[in-house]
Amino acid sequence: MVNYYVALESRSHAFLLERRMKNEGIECEISFLPREVMNDLCNMGIKFNESVFPEAIDLLRRCGLPGCSLYKEIVTPDGYIYSEVQI
Repeated sequence: MVNYYVALESRSHAFLLERRMKNEGIECEISFLPREVMNDLCNMGIKFNESVFPEAIDLLRRCGLPGCSLYKEIVTPDGYIYSEVQI
């Protein structure tokens, strides 16, 4: 299973991005970020599944929110693997 997390500078950016994604029909949810990818200022972000990755990455490129980071989470039997994805 593969999920993606969008880390943002503030909680208000998280709520704004969630609304924009849902308005475009992209299934997502506001979520606390895993400790391994948490940034300095905000521990909330947007979580979405790999099935909506092309639509989500397109929206992230167009929306222009500052300080946006994208992380890929791979769920394995031994735990979780995280890696940063270039937007």
